This record gives sequence, C-alpha cells and structure tokens, in this order.
Amino acid sequence: MAPDALHSATCDALALSLMSGVGPSEHKRRLLMHGSAARALGEFSSHEVQQARSRAAAYLELTERVGAQCVLPSHASYPPSFHALHARPPVLWLRGTPAYAAQRSVAIVGTRTASPAGLRFARELAEACAGANIAVVSGLARGVDGAAHLGALNARGTTVAVLGTGVDVPYPPRHRALQERVAEEGLLVSEVPPGERGHAGTFPQRNRLIAALAEITVVVEAGRESGALITARVAHELDRTVCAVPGSVYAPECVGSNALLQAGAQVLCSPDDLLDELKLPRRAAQSPQLDGDAASCWDALQQGVADVSIIARRAELDVRRANVALAVLELYGLVEVDLSGTVRPLVSVASG
Repeated sequence: MAPDALHSATCDALALSLMSGVGPSEHKRRLLMHGSAARALGEFSSHEVQQARSRAAAYLELTERVGAQCVLPSHASYPPSFHALHARPPVLWLRGTPAYAAQRSVAIVGTRTASPAGLRFARELAEACAGANIAVVSGLARGVDGAAHLGALNARGTTVAVLGTGVDVPYPPRHRALQERVAEEGLLVSEVPPGERGHAGTFPQRNRLIAALAEITVVVEAGRESGALITARVAHELDRTVCAVPGSVYAPECVGSNALLQAGAQVLCSPDDLLDELKLPRRAAQSPQLDGDAASCWDALQQGVADVSIIARRAELDVRRANVALAVLELYGLVEVDLSGTVRPLVSVASG
C-alpha cells in the first residue's frame, strides 16, 4: 500500500474507533461487515465523520511529533499475540522498538504498594529474564511494575511497558524518567492516543494486553482488588501459564496472589523456578568474593568441617565475630549448620 493510501486507511480506522459506541469488538464487527473503515464510516452522519477524521488527523500529527507509530492489525509492526484477543485493539500506538513485542516474554505484575521483599523479588525475576533473553512485560505502575522494568533495564535486558495513557504522557508522573528510558531502550505500547491521560477504565483495560504479550504471567504480590488479578485472569483465558509468589497470610498485599495459588496457579519461589517454567537452563551459581572475617572463616572451613568454636580458633577470631561471619556465609548460601552445630561448606568460592 502506498504511503498516502496507508495514512488514509490509518486515519479512517482511527476515526471509526473514535465514534461513539465503537469499542474494539464493535470496530472489528463493522470492518468485517463493510470491508473497510472508510465504508463503515458511511453509517454515520457526515458531520460526525468530519469531526472524527479531524480528531484522527490531529492524533496522527502528534504521533509523528512524539516519535511514535500508529499501527493497525494489518500492519507488520502490530504485535502478533494481540490477534488472540477477542477485543484486540483496532488502533495501537508504539514508541520504541516494535520488534520487542514479538520477542518471547514474561509479564511480571503486582500491587503498587508492594513490600520491600516483593520489590526485590520482582527485580530478581526481571534480571533472570534479561540473562535468558526473555523480555519483561509490565504496566509501568508504581511498585512491582516499576521494579520489574528497572530490573530488566539495569541487567541490559528488554522490557515492554503497556500504558493506560498516551505513549507521551508519563503516569505516574514520578516514572517520567523510567518511561523515557523504556522508550529509548525497550518499547512503550498503548491503545490510548498520544496526549491523552486516559481514564479509570483504560488502566484495567490495558491489563489484557499485558497478558496477551506474555508467555507466562507472574503475580508477585497482589491485594484483593489488584489489577494484576485481571492480568492473571486474561492469561488463564488465553491458556497461558499463570504463576504466583507465596506471601504472608497476614499481609493485605498478598491476599490476591495467595488466592491465585489456591485456585491452581503455579508456585514461584525463585528466579530459577521461572526459568524452569520457561524450559530454560537454570543460572550458573555466582560465587561472591569474600573478604574480612567471612574470608577468614571460609579459609578455616577448608581445613575440615567443624563447630563454631573450632572455626573461630582457626580463624583467630572470637566466637561472636565468627558467628557473625558464618551468618553472612549462610545468607550467601555457602554453608549449612546442622542441628549439632557443625558447619559445612556447600560450594567452592574465592576469598581475599
């Protein structure tokens, strides 16, 4: 299709989507009935069509100014997984690298009021995905979403943010820098026109797009009314894998995610569990460099398993400092202490 004809077809499709009562499903129905958006517009008054086309032209002009693309389901840049949706977006805006929407991906979603542990786990999951060349999809909201995007970007991975606003409108405002970074290093996706702030309904609506993009949806933490549960429901309807992270039964931010586990979601307790679900190799264990008392205790353990008092004597430390150092080694997963108090090394590691 010639550029002028393509622009005209895009403008007509966008104008049709702006008509009152024409949502995604109705837009698709009218296209099938009439064969084109231009003919479908014939059902409306000339005044309505003129207004809609004028608005569409303004949106397309702004699209170019902000460095985005407006794509239709027939366009090559349209995310292929969206065709699986009953209510696929009739018009879509992309800002960034469109090819990332076709990459193998995992959705990492959850509450805006996540716990520190939830934020850390979201970052670790995203880092594992980055290391396995798996794109991270989320909604750029506060909490789990933001942590997931940052985890992927900081690990030099790929991330896709699905917005409830225009691709040029930062929301929440505190994520302005993060949104710009995703646009530069990943991909922003929205069915809301540029310049628009969206409304209460556009944020839950975008969750179906997050689910459609991802092979697996992981809910890290979610309260009873969390939008992440909508993402999980759509993923289930699309016959995609849904995972959830177990949380405290006393934590309000875990009520919804724990309920998903009760309903049959896969249990996810580590980044390696996610790689298992993706049928990818687990990550090679990374041995930290040790120094100070931890290095001294580790060297003392190389002389053989022993209890804390013996290790302290070998390391020329008092028992209190040895206990602190061994606690550090245990947190690293380098040693185990059995019921008798005997300390055993679990891996090999460099010190010094």
